[in-house]
Amino acid sequence: MITVYGADWCEDTQRSLRHLRRLGVAYGYENVDRDAAALERAKALNDGKRRTPTIDVDGTTLVEPTNDQVNVALDQRGLISRERIERALRVYNVGDLERGLRVGGGLLTVALAMRMKSAWRWPVAAWGVFEAVSGAVGSCPVYSAVGVTSLAGPGDHPREAERASWVAPAVPPAAVRGLQAEE
Repeated sequence: MITVYGADWCEDTQRSLRHLRRLGVAYGYENVDRDAAALERAKALNDGKRRTPTIDVDGTTLVEPTNDQVNVALDQRGLISRERIERALRVYNVGDLERGLRVGGGLLTVALAMRMKSAWRWPVAAWGVFEAVSGAVGSCPVYSAVGVTSLAGPGDHPREAERASWVAPAVPPAAVRGLQAEE
């Protein structure tokens, strides 16, 4: 039902693919650099122009869409509800750069804690495990509790950041307004 026509080198394609994965939506990926037929299908959806990504959402064509535009199209086509989008973005709320930092920092904290001789050894080790697990899963319960996310900021992919701040509200007001406007 969802086909992403894109290129591996394209940052927007990679962002869109990550977003669909975070939402838990099944999709097909057609690399227009490797498959001439996929390039022709993508160009047919774009009035003969090559633009990546081009996403076919069950008959609706999105060209270089934002994550909010993808959310609206998925909701309109009944492929995922607004509530499920909001829940997914609240749960999977740790950006990729931060995920790596959390895993590495958590493992380092556990290793250092095991060398400690004080009563703080086990609490510090537990904190390290929490950080490593939240990084590996991509979900931070503390972020969920306060309703923030590092997705789409410099904590996700710095070159693709949509804002300068590390964390922001979990579901941006613009995304909610966009979904509500379509009802």
